Amino acid sequence: MYNLMLIIPAADFLARLPLPGMGKFRRNRGRLDQAIYRMIAEHRAGRRSADDLLSMLLQAADVSHDDIDLRDQVMTLFLAGYETVSNTLTWTWYLLSQNPEIESRLHQELDTVLGGRLPNSEDYPKLCYTEMVLAESMRLYPAAWGMGRIALQEFELGPYRFPERTTVAMSQFIVHRNPEFYPDPLHFDPERFSTEAKAGRPRFSYFPFGGGGRQCIGESFAWMEGVLVLATIAQRWKLRLVDGHPVEPEPLISLRPKYGMLMQAQSRE
Repeated sequence: MYNLMLIIPAADFLARLPLPGMGKFRRNRGRLDQAIYRMIAEHRAGRRSADDLLSMLLQAADVSHDDIDLRDQVMTLFLAGYETVSNTLTWTWYLLSQNPEIESRLHQELDTVLGGRLPNSEDYPKLCYTEMVLAESMRLYPAAWGMGRIALQEFELGPYRFPERTTVAMSQFIVHRNPEFYPDPLHFDPERFSTEAKAGRPRFSYFPFGGGGRQCIGESFAWMEGVLVLATIAQRWKLRLVDGHPVEPEPLISLRPKYGMLMQAQSRE
């Protein structure tokens, strides 16, 4: 609901109404704000590490600026490390369980690059196919399934003219499954994200992290986190969907499995 409120006209007004669920939403938002502002204050006071992501944001920010924009960026990083990446990995395990030949190629890369040891940040650029698997998973099941922008001024798009304050909604879920960009779009194929294949598609045929000036600040972090976690688990385990368990996307704040994802872990050994 947090992201959806941003693209609903008069969202600030609606959030103050006594609508079902709004009281809980406001309380939870307040708890998150308290945690974020406390971290910002502790970093400003020098009571936290000086070499983490928040410290780098503080160094890049104008010291005369208030903490609202900083809070928005930190909130993105704070949530992106949990909700979106965990959902992406869940869908990835489901897709691998349905495509054993792709899973086998993933294992081959992990065995070659890692040789049984735990991956680290230096391995990230070498895990090319692992990243392609994650990219294709986010094509089919993007954690951020829809987003919106509010026009700051009147603009034209093709034959249409839109007034200032127009709310424009975009859906990654729909665009990513467009057969014009992705033939046989429901087929899970990491080769769509080879260097050559990506070069043949328009820039915004794939935008799991948005784009432009408001592109997700956590994108680089999310890619590295997702690839390294996937590599860590996949080199030792296979996950198999429990027979008969229903799989259905549920588009809430992120795209999650409506009934969870009940799986059995099998040792590769």
